[in-house]
Amino acid sequence: MGGVCASFKVAAQMIELLTDLNVAARTINNKTIAVGLELKQARDERTDLHAARPITAPPKVAEPAVSLAVAQVDGGRMQTRTVGRGCGVHDPHWRESKNAGLYRMIGETFSEDPHPQLPSCFTSRKQMKGLLAGLPEEELSAQLPALKPDLSWRPVSLVRTCVASMCDSDRFGELMSAEAEERGFYSATRRAFLGDGLPYNWSIQQKYFESFVPILDFIHPIERLHELSRSLWDDAEDAWSQCAKWIALCWCGDVAEVIGMLQAEQADRDDVTADTPEDDPRRKLAETIGYLSKNVSRMDYPSYRTAGLPTTSCLIESQVKEMNHRVKGTEKFWNDGDSGEAILHVRAALISDGCQLNHHIASRPGSHYTRRTKKDRQIAIT
Repeated sequence: MGGVCASFKVAAQMIELLTDLNVAARTINNKTIAVGLELKQARDERTDLHAARPITAPPKVAEPAVSLAVAQVDGGRMQTRTVGRGCGVHDPHWRESKNAGLYRMIGETFSEDPHPQLPSCFTSRKQMKGLLAGLPEEELSAQLPALKPDLSWRPVSLVRTCVASMCDSDRFGELMSAEAEERGFYSATRRAFLGDGLPYNWSIQQKYFESFVPILDFIHPIERLHELSRSLWDDAEDAWSQCAKWIALCWCGDVAEVIGMLQAEQADRDDVTADTPEDDPRRKLAETIGYLSKNVSRMDYPSYRTAGLPTTSCLIESQVKEMNHRVKGTEKFWNDGDSGEAILHVRAALISDGCQLNHHIASRPGSHYTRRTKKDRQIAIT
């Protein structure tokens, strides 16, 4: 309840409503954090053992074998406070929470691109309006019924394992790698790693998931290109018309052509200097060219579709929202350190597929299902 409900107070109310047990919110708080720290300790121990394994050790093979292993990573945010300063919120600040999803998937492979045409969901302004701010309204004459795109070529997720922590990116990569090895991902027939353009995502991929195909989430360049088009053209219709051409080229894997078009646009403008404002179109143009140039090797979308690999990180985006439902809010402040780490581990265990949390609770000291040892009884007495 402490990891599901919006607050520990609501958790106490739900427990009383469903079980007639009167449990204080503070007790639920303490127990939730205690279990979360136990989960963190267990994960750290598994990770340390994984990191210390011989480099020649063969990868674990799952039973049944994994057909398609996909790792996705994205960042979230949560408010924390400095501990040890008494009651109340002291030194409030935002911390990044790193989130990863490890997905066991199934899907077909194809002899050629199964969907060479850009789906209608990316060409319809009505459908893209929820993703891209400032899109002009479609004229009534252009509002034709949108055909539902055929998405049967996309792989389907069977099992999801969630990982979340406030640790640094290198340690988070180790956490992801240990979980991937535990599930036999490194011996999968096909492997893919998806993320946005943040550099640390690809540092994790190159160090811990080198055998996975790196794929830039298709949605992120769309957002970048739309923002650039609104900056370069004052007329919303002209901006969307040009942006739609760029999106279609990216879908077809012609990212180099998009870069060439942007460089031609850049040649007609003055150079960017240190004094150029952040919102200047020239600076946005240079930044977008740099973004596409760095990620062009991760944007071969036709080959990814042919191989039956996912091209968007919508699953991890959804997972971050599930995490935020419990940990993020203007009125929520977690202790910076153990408390914040604990709630992330509890929430990640709750929304993962499988029985990870059930097994842990059933086997932890003091459980009704675990026989207490003499050592445990002595600790309890003292």
